[in-house]
Amino acid sequence: MKIVSLIPSATEIIVSLGLLNNLAGVSHECDYPKKVKALPKLTKSNIKTKQTSLNIDKDIKKIIKLGLSVYEVKVDLLKRVNPDIIITQSQCSVCAVSFDDVKKSLNNWLGKKPKLIDLKPNNFRDIIKDIKHIGLQLNVKNNSNLLIKNINKEITSIQKKLIGIKKKKILCIEWLDPLMVAGNWIPNLVSFAGGNSIIAKSGSHSPFISNGDIVDLKFEKVVFMPCGYDILKTKNEIKKKNYNFMNFFNGKEKIIVDGNKYFNRPGPDILESIKILCEIIHPNIFIPKPTLKRWIKYE
Repeated sequence: MKIVSLIPSATEIIVSLGLLNNLAGVSHECDYPKKVKALPKLTKSNIKTKQTSLNIDKDIKKIIKLGLSVYEVKVDLLKRVNPDIIITQSQCSVCAVSFDDVKKSLNNWLGKKPKLIDLKPNNFRDIIKDIKHIGLQLNVKNNSNLLIKNINKEITSIQKKLIGIKKKKILCIEWLDPLMVAGNWIPNLVSFAGGNSIIAKSGSHSPFISNGDIVDLKFEKVVFMPCGYDILKTKNEIKKKNYNFMNFFNGKEKIIVDGNKYFNRPGPDILESIKILCEIIHPNIFIPKPTLKRWIKYE
């Protein structure tokens, strides 16, 4: 069985289910575990990622206005790989190649077409459903059930430690310019970690806010987790922004996490994302382990 995964989260789910050797190709964004970097890269981006978040946002809007796709499937290479199964997503067209893009790429496919698996996680429950669905479709149902059981067991253990604690109000930023508050599954993760995510709602898309809105918000900590950004990239971007930007967060604890590796990927590492949030929100209960690979305080 030859599998192609066109989203990092699906790649990590596949590997967690013991099917690394079945992976025949991945997206240009798939980077974990390291072994997948050697596989054929079957997608490409139509925007330059080495620019500010504002310019990235402008480029995306221009492409969408023209009726084009932000990402492309390398159709010829995909045909050479000739997979049995392709896993993609329809949750976000600006985050990864979409289900429709993949479907179009198969229009002129000769012979038996690969089976398409579409993922659309909007909240924590959907992520668990996707893991179960992939396990079922790839004939490793027992492995997926075990993975889900372990995730739920760890969360239950965390919840027991948080019994009776006061939940803290947390602002999670998913994009820096324009400002977006992290929605979808992030409010679920914050809740599991003993916090209340403000503004955004579980299962809903990430809303935009203005710098001025921040002044009127009541929260104790702000966590920066821009989509596709690691800690250093986020830190550098914040420094490039308007000098007064961080003044809006005066008196608040400011945290940067690796959004790209953890929070932006609806896969097995949502568990580690919850653990990171536990350390940030309740350091008196969970021993803080800040590193450039997980989270740091912005000072």
